[in-house]
Amino acid sequence: MKPREAFAEENSGFWSFLSPLKTNLYNFILKSLNFATDADDVYQETVLHGFQYFASFRRDADFRAWIFSIAHNEIKRHFKRTRKQIDVGAANIPLMSVPQEKKALVQEIYSYASGLKPREREVFFLFYESGFAISEIEEITNLKSGYIKLLLHQARTNLKTKLGVSHD
Repeated sequence: MKPREAFAEENSGFWSFLSPLKTNLYNFILKSLNFATDADDVYQETVLHGFQYFASFRRDADFRAWIFSIAHNEIKRHFKRTRKQIDVGAANIPLMSVPQEKKALVQEIYSYASGLKPREREVFFLFYESGFAISEIEEITNLKSGYIKLLLHQARTNLKTKLGVSHD
């Protein structure tokens, strides 16, 4: 195979892996950055780095965890570069895909999550919205499973308190 044809095959392979995950990946980045406009830049950097390193991606590995790991690293890099907390923008986000009767609750949850520290917010959305298992979050974030469970427990407890739900 000619080098140009090999590149075209790699290129299409990356996009076929990424395509079903684009929305979920973008939403994770957006929520991890508290709905900041910087999310577009971080998403683009994630996709660019994923594309650049796709040749080294083991085809027997989980692409979803791999690309979310890249996003996690780009989010960390963003916070190091900006050295600031992102302004809370959750109050103004559009909730087009949420049924009308649940919009107030979802908005309250997003508002709560926006008050979490970046690492806690990231773990919260990886688990509750992106549906990653504890072991996958451990792989993505390089945090120990016990610490991830602690963060999730604290988040649930605090959210229940904020929503006025009993802690049974």
